[in-house]
Amino acid sequence: MAKRTSGAEAARYIDQEMAREAELPIAGWLLVLNGKHKGEDFRLREGKNVIGSDPGCEVPLTDEYVSQRHATITVKRVDASRGQFRLVDLDSANGTFLNTSEEPVHAEELVDNDTITFGRTRCRFKCVG
Repeated sequence: MAKRTSGAEAARYIDQEMAREAELPIAGWLLVLNGKHKGEDFRLREGKNVIGSDPGCEVPLTDEYVSQRHATITVKRVDASRGQFRLVDLDSANGTFLNTSEEPVHAEELVDNDTITFGRTRCRFKCVG
C-alpha cells in the first residue's frame, strides 16, 4: 500500500525541489522580443526547462496561443565552458518555430542568438559561454 503524504509534507518536498533547482548553474536566457512579456528575460538552468502558459513552468508566458506545457529547452553540460541546448515542442496547439522557418519544429539543437517563437511570443536565445 502506498504511503499517503500530508499537504505539509508535499509542500516541503516541493520547496526542497525548488531550492535544488535554484542551485543549478544558469546556462542561458530567453529574452522576450514582443507581446506582454517584451523586455523580460528568463533564466535557463542545466536540465529541463519547460516553457508554457502554466504558472509553474520555468518560463511562464501569458500568451493565449501558448499551450500550458508548450515546449522544453534541455541543457546538458558538455564541458566546463560549453553546454548543449535542445528545443523540443510538446505537441503544442500552435507550434514552435525556429528563426525564420515557417514550418514548426519538433526537436532542434539551439545555438546562441537563435530566435524561437512560442505561439505568438518571439524570444531570443542566449547561451552562457
